[in-house]
Amino acid sequence: MSGTVRQITVTPDPGTAYFLRVDWDLDLGAGFTLVLTDGSSAWIGEVSEDEVTREANNVGATGERYVEDLLQALTGSEGGPRGGDKGLYSFHITPDHCHLSYQKICNDTSVRLGSVELQPAPEPLELIREMIGWSLKHSTYLESKNCQLLEETRTLKRAHQRILRELEQQVRDKEMLEGDLYSRFVMVLNEKKAKIRCLQDAVRQLHQTDEEGKHSDQDRKEPTVQSIHPSQEPTILLPGCDLECHGVSVDRTFSDEEDGQRKE
Repeated sequence: MSGTVRQITVTPDPGTAYFLRVDWDLDLGAGFTLVLTDGSSAWIGEVSEDEVTREANNVGATGERYVEDLLQALTGSEGGPRGGDKGLYSFHITPDHCHLSYQKICNDTSVRLGSVELQPAPEPLELIREMIGWSLKHSTYLESKNCQLLEETRTLKRAHQRILRELEQQVRDKEMLEGDLYSRFVMVLNEKKAKIRCLQDAVRQLHQTDEEGKHSDQDRKEPTVQSIHPSQEPTILLPGCDLECHGVSVDRTFSDEEDGQRKE
């Protein structure tokens, strides 16, 4: 069983404070009972599930949406999926206190949500004492809940501050690590550049040595080539000597004049 107690203002008697208690089992859509009191008298009423369904059809709203509006009107609750859909609610009671109706006012338009027939309570003082006791008990529960929420809030704040400190420390560690890695990277990069310069110098020296070797080989080849050129001096023939048998080639080309002179 769930229930609430709230103060409402009714027309045509806005100067009198009325207190409305609503009780239900599952939700308001399954029916509910209510108690209305002005502090000296009390009236009771009951709305069945069929009446709730009939009122929802008259309004032209779905059952779920109608129950949400009904909950906000009778209990002042702002919960539910449409908690942001706030509206003004008004109550009207007949002069004989036999009929209570409730409306929703939205954009200066009044929409009737429902009504309930009231009956005078047989023991109004007992109902008023019950409402006061329920209100005090609910107030105690709310205070306890509020203390619990405050403690949870303090715990969350401490956890939040701890997380912030850890995050700041991690940021500092990250910056130090980045600086260290950057220094190492610069050192390795400089070492690589130095190695590259050494390799470039070695390659230049190899090219220079290779060029010098080529020039030296050319200088050695030139005298050798000159030494193997055939002599331009006249060949002297030795009579009675067969040079060919000794492996010496003899040029047998002579002019007719030279051959004739030899024969003479």
